[in-house]
Amino acid sequence: MNETILNVLKAMDKEAPATIDMIEKVEKEWNVLLPNEYKQLLLFSNGVEGPIGDMGYLSIWPIDEIVELNQEYAVDEFLPGIKYFGSDGADIAYGFEFDKDEILIIEIPFDSVRKSDAKKYSESFFDFLIGKDRNE
Repeated sequence: MNETILNVLKAMDKEAPATIDMIEKVEKEWNVLLPNEYKQLLLFSNGVEGPIGDMGYLSIWPIDEIVELNQEYAVDEFLPGIKYFGSDGADIAYGFEFDKDEILIIEIPFDSVRKSDAKKYSESFFDFLIGKDRNE
């Protein structure tokens, strides 16, 4: 990972790295290819959580918990094509939208059951992290 991203993550709690097998298991179960930048983060730390930017908070869920968490939030039932990967630690979920030509990073209220409530945040996972760090 590049220095900019490592700097963004410096104040956050980190975990042991995920393995390629853990990532591929989720990709197979969901029948998707996860974004490479997201996989780079997981191979550095299997999830991160903590302060980001001046006043923000970010939780990127561990890959070995992500399928179960998406099931608990009934994401497939109400938001087909979207998979959550984390949150702001409060009422906003962050996810990937897979039913577009390219994968989008979106934000959506946890209590929403309408895809129209999803707002495009970024097309790049690293740009998403940098944007959160800049309070965008």
